Amino acid sequence: MIPVINTPWKAVGLLALTAVGALAAAPGQAQSEICMECIRVRVGPPVVVRGPFPDELDAPFTALKLADGSFRAFSANGSTYAIEGPTLWDLDGPRREVIQGGAPGSINDCGSWLTSTMRAGDLVLGFVHQEHACDYNQGRTYKSMAVASSADEGLTWNDLGTVITGTDTPQPDRTTGEGDCTMVDGFDGYLYAYCLRNSDWQTIVARTPLSNPVSWRKYYEGLWDEPGLGGRASDIGFIGTGAGYLKTHDWVAAVANDTWFGGLRLSLSADKVNFLDLDEPLLTIDGSDWDRPAETDLIAYATIINPADGSNIVDDDFLLSYIYVPPGKGFESRYLVHHDVSLSVEDQPMGVQVGMALTRWSAPDGESYITSSGPLTGDRLAYSRDAKVADLLTHAPEGIDSIKLAECSSVQAGHLDHILDRAESCAANGYMPERTAGWLYAAEQPGTVPVYRCLAQVTETHFASSAPDCEGLGQIESLLGYGLAP
Repeated sequence: MIPVINTPWKAVGLLALTAVGALAAAPGQAQSEICMECIRVRVGPPVVVRGPFPDELDAPFTALKLADGSFRAFSANGSTYAIEGPTLWDLDGPRREVIQGGAPGSINDCGSWLTSTMRAGDLVLGFVHQEHACDYNQGRTYKSMAVASSADEGLTWNDLGTVITGTDTPQPDRTTGEGDCTMVDGFDGYLYAYCLRNSDWQTIVARTPLSNPVSWRKYYEGLWDEPGLGGRASDIGFIGTGAGYLKTHDWVAAVANDTWFGGLRLSLSADKVNFLDLDEPLLTIDGSDWDRPAETDLIAYATIINPADGSNIVDDDFLLSYIYVPPGKGFESRYLVHHDVSLSVEDQPMGVQVGMALTRWSAPDGESYITSSGPLTGDRLAYSRDAKVADLLTHAPEGIDSIKLAECSSVQAGHLDHILDRAESCAANGYMPERTAGWLYAAEQPGTVPVYRCLAQVTETHFASSAPDCEGLGQIESLLGYGLAP
C-alpha cells in the first residue's frame, strides 16, 4: 500500500479551489455557432516518446510541469506510474508507482488508472479510472471513476472517493459501468467529465462545481440533476473521452478513434454538451482491433495536451497524444506517441481542412530512408527525422481524382525496403502492405507540391521527395501524386 496524504479535502482543498473557481467563473465569450467548415488543421510528424511496454501505457496521457521546468508524466495499467523528463518529448526514463489498486472486493481491486490531472491552488486534483470484479479473459470488468488529491506534485495521492458509477452492476461475461473519463475545466465554475458508458458505447457527461470536486451530477434530458453515483445520463453521441479545452475559442474538444468514420475524429462544443464533428479525420485509421496481434495498427486513448504545461487546457497549437500498437504486434508493443497540431479558424469554408504530415526519416547510416505518415517503432526507432515531404489528405476528396497511398515493405537482399505505392499495387509488386499512408491528388491543385518516389541506389531503398532531382539523395522512379504544400 502506497502512502497517502490524509489532509481533509474540505479543510485545505476547498479554499484553494474556491480561489481558482473565482478566476474560472468569468468565461470568454462563448460562440453559439461553430463554423466547422472554416476550421483548418495541420497534424505534424508522429514522435515516439515512450515504449515499448507490456505493462503500462493503458490510459490517456496526462502530465504536470514542475517548478524547475521539467515534467512529471503519468502512465497507467492497473497501477499508475510517474515518469519524469526534461520535456514532454523526452519521457523514456524510469517509472515509480504512485497509485495502486485496492484490496480484494473493493471497487478498484483490479486497478486504478490516473486519466487527468489539474492544479488546484497548492494541490493537484486527479481523476482516477477504477476497475472491479474483472476477468479479462472473459471480457469482464466493472468501471467507475474516483477523485484524488496530491500535495506533492503527484508522488502520493489521497483518495477522495468514488464519484461516478453506472446504473448497471457487474456481469459475468461483459464490461459494465462508466469510466475511461477525462476531466476538463469548463472555465464557467465547473469541472466536466467525458466518460464511456459501456452498456451502449456512448459518451456521457457529468459536472461538479470547481469549489467541490466530489459532488458530480450527470447530464440527463437537458438537466444536470442526476447523481454521479448510479444516476441516469443522456448519451451525447460517440465523441470519445479524450477531451480538452480550447481556451482561445471557449470550446471543449474531444477526439475519438472511429473506424466507421475512417480515422481519428475531432468534435467541438461551445456548450459542453452538443458537439459538432469535423468532416475529415485528423489521422487515417485502418482498424481498431483490440484482439492483438492484428493486421492493422491500433490507436487508443487519444487526447489533447498543452505542450507548455502538460494540461488539457490548450491554445490553437497543441499536442495530439495517443497509445500506439504497430501492425502485427500485440499489447507487449505499446508506444506513447505525440504529434504537434495547429488549428485555425479561417474566414470562409475550406475545400480541404486537414493535412497530415508525410515525413522522411533517415537511418543511422545516412544512406537509407523510410517515408511514412505513421510512427516508427521497433528497430525503426533508430531513424531520425530528415524532412517533411508534404501534407497528405486524410480521406478521398469529393469531386477530385485522388490516389490512396499505402505504405508497404519488403526484405530485399537482406535489408528492409519501405515503399509508398498505390494501395492496390503493393502485393503485385512483391511488397507487404502495412498501413494506409493517406491520399494524394492525382493532378496538381493550387497549394500543392509533387510527391515523387525515389530510389537510393547505394542501399536500394525507396523514399519520397517533393523535388524532381530527389534532393540529390537518389534517382526518381515515378510521380506518385500531389500533396498539400507543408
